[in-house]
Amino acid sequence: MSNAGFNAATDIFSMGAEWGVRSANENRSGSTAECPNSLGDITHRDQYADRVAPSAEYVLEDGVDKLPDLGTVVTIGNNEVAINSITVKTSKGAAPTASVSGVQVSSGATTKRTYACGTINLTARHRAQDILGLLGSATPTTLTEATFTFSCDITLADPKGSIANFDVSNGKVVASYTHTTGDGSAVSAPSVTGNTRVVSAPVSKDSPENDYTTTTYAVTDSLMGTDAE
Repeated sequence: MSNAGFNAATDIFSMGAEWGVRSANENRSGSTAECPNSLGDITHRDQYADRVAPSAEYVLEDGVDKLPDLGTVVTIGNNEVAINSITVKTSKGAAPTASVSGVQVSSGATTKRTYACGTINLTARHRAQDILGLLGSATPTTLTEATFTFSCDITLADPKGSIANFDVSNGKVVASYTHTTGDGSAVSAPSVTGNTRVVSAPVSKDSPENDYTTTTYAVTDSLMGTDAE
């Protein structure tokens, strides 16, 4: 029996049919200006900059080879929102998930500049996955978690709290890896090439008592932008 009060979350960021929507949030906020008198009492108060910062959580139901472009403007309710972050998490024994967030931009705005996340290899299997292939052609069997955060900066021109214009810059991806080894063997970060790819979090080894050794590290690289107008 259906319950009229039981919500079905909406794919507000158009991730596609391969993704099941777990939640979608408006995240509305505002700012308040206050004027105190000599006693510290507030004599005037105004609210401004009423904005949304939508976010959504997804679980993967079928494999995908791409993600929406960062900077893409979508309409959510009565607001235009630019996608500024997509985080994909894969882990042993768990379905892959994605978290997407956006920034409200000027009313009636269209996409100005985008950053493609590139070709990925993400299956619906419940396992840690190197979706960018940074660790080589075969995923190491020691890999127990891998998280990929694609992000860009959304800057606003907002005199008097009203958004007049916006732009998009600094697209990048941070790939974070966790390995677990039963024999304590050494794990190395992948080799990096080019001017923008670095091991941004060096290899760190944790060997707790009565548990197995975990090793973590992260790789950061730039994404190439394309002007849409």
